[in-house]
Amino acid sequence: MRFLHAIVVLIGIISTSTAYRDLDWYECMLQYQIYPRSFKDSDGDGIGDLRGIVEKLDYLVDLGVDAIWIQPFYQSPMRDLGYDVSDYRSPDPMFGSMTDLENLIKAVKERGLKLVIDFVPNHSSDEHEWFKLSQEGMAPYKDYYVWADGRIINESYTDVPNNWISLFEGSSAWAWNEKRRQYYYHVFSIKQPDLNYRNTALREEINNILRFWLELGVDGFRIDAPGWLMEAPHFRDEPLNPDGDKGFMALNHVYTMFQEENFDLIHEWRMVLEEFKNKDGHTRLLSVEDFSVPQFKAKYMGNSTYLMAQMPFNFMFEFKDYEENATNINDSIQSYLRTLPASGVPNWASESHDYTRIPTRFGAESVDAWNMLHLLLPGILNVYYGMELGLEDSFIRQDQRQDHIGRTQFDTTTRDTSRTPMPWDNTKNGGFTIAKKPWLPIHSNYVYKNVKSQLEDPESHLNTFKRLVKLRKTNVIRHGRFDTYVLSTWVFMYTRTLESETIAVIINLGTETEQICTNDVAQSLPAIMTVHTSSRNSDYKIGDEVTLSSTIGRPCSELRPKSGLVLSNSNANTYSRGCSILSSCAINLVVFVTGMSLSTRIIHSII
Repeated sequence: MRFLHAIVVLIGIISTSTAYRDLDWYECMLQYQIYPRSFKDSDGDGIGDLRGIVEKLDYLVDLGVDAIWIQPFYQSPMRDLGYDVSDYRSPDPMFGSMTDLENLIKAVKERGLKLVIDFVPNHSSDEHEWFKLSQEGMAPYKDYYVWADGRIINESYTDVPNNWISLFEGSSAWAWNEKRRQYYYHVFSIKQPDLNYRNTALREEINNILRFWLELGVDGFRIDAPGWLMEAPHFRDEPLNPDGDKGFMALNHVYTMFQEENFDLIHEWRMVLEEFKNKDGHTRLLSVEDFSVPQFKAKYMGNSTYLMAQMPFNFMFEFKDYEENATNINDSIQSYLRTLPASGVPNWASESHDYTRIPTRFGAESVDAWNMLHLLLPGILNVYYGMELGLEDSFIRQDQRQDHIGRTQFDTTTRDTSRTPMPWDNTKNGGFTIAKKPWLPIHSNYVYKNVKSQLEDPESHLNTFKRLVKLRKTNVIRHGRFDTYVLSTWVFMYTRTLESETIAVIINLGTETEQICTNDVAQSLPAIMTVHTSSRNSDYKIGDEVTLSSTIGRPCSELRPKSGLVLSNSNANTYSRGCSILSSCAINLVVFVTGMSLSTRIIHSII
């Protein structure tokens, strides 16, 4: 009887007094990724800088951003555009001074935002002082890098230590150093020697660098290339990859990628962040770059007794293009969610500095639909600068390229195309710089696709994005149940449901007008819902009625190609006060995967 009475009490709590408990700041954040070279130039040299970011912080606040992630600004010879660090404790003069950086941190805090910075621990520049001293054999730097003797061929000839291959160069990952008379290992560029994390002095040096930035006030780090941090100590040849072709893919990288010790390093860095949380109670974020399968991402998250990264980046959408149908999208989302540990928070990224932008992969007409899909998913959202405008990749001539990759006439690939300057208005160079020309050419459509013009257009990508961000802050999106549906081959839908309120997101991925009918797959949805947000190419307006079921005596509504709708059965305009989740003293609401959809489970805590 006591148990039944408790159940009745719990039902009463659910139906009459739902409460929300605050979560950590990162668990439902909108994080805005800034490529500093391309965001805003404040001094007229054609390159974006730290003061330029400060100038545009109010724009980010108005956009609804919670945190900004700034990519490398450290001192660097820029052979890999900042991912070859020569001093981990100071900004490169091209971006500004340490005073500029401190002012940026202060300005971010004043606006209630969080600041996450890139950290590049796998390698340094060969112009770093550590490497210069290491090649001289000086303590304690002698073993800060991965050095090896050559493999003896005969009495007069040696070769590289083994068959390990460089990702960037597709040839041997070993480079001869005449001063040291040994080879050093570089999985990326020859100008980026790998650090040796089997050296305890190096590990503590890196830990102290993290402490340096945390003391300055940063709120977390995004760890670059964590899969390559450590290598097997035996230096054996890697086996051939039977499915590979040539270059890096010719080998199975069992000795140079995803070593178990990498996860120990992630734990070690997380514990450095925990030192600061223990002092003031504020959580610092550790996120890691990861392009592996969903099952592997979960390993980076650790567990409650072995803390690791809170956020292994989920880049699944970056590898999708116009060939993807609704089933593919649905399966990708569900397979990812199924792998999350119980305490794991999902995160989503559709664009980044390494891959082509959404309009380039799906078509310019798809921008609003993909923003709808992206912004209203559960958990953490990562937005690459300009995504709110529908920025497209630019055509970059061979003579204009800046990227380390793809700078020969035989290699047409380059990451420059998605790194072009942010267009702020329709003046020269899009208001990005007063220089004659920016470091990369701005997209020629800046004259009409820019921040100023889109702010003035109620139906622009930017204003549609802002409307979606406001919806993202409502209780139904923050805390609602998440279910996915395949309405037809090319029509994908998901819903967010909280108590009596439902939001439905529907996108047509195809090239023909499609019916949006939920008769067979989502019978519990209302037959008619109201448009909350529509893409410009959908032919629907806010407030229009949309028929989702033909059971009411009229045909289901249709949706144009590459368009999207956000539908509601209420006004969906009550805002939560912050990140929180449904809870009470007696229940916890847990989101989990059942079959091909997410459901809710109530765990009863009977005392």
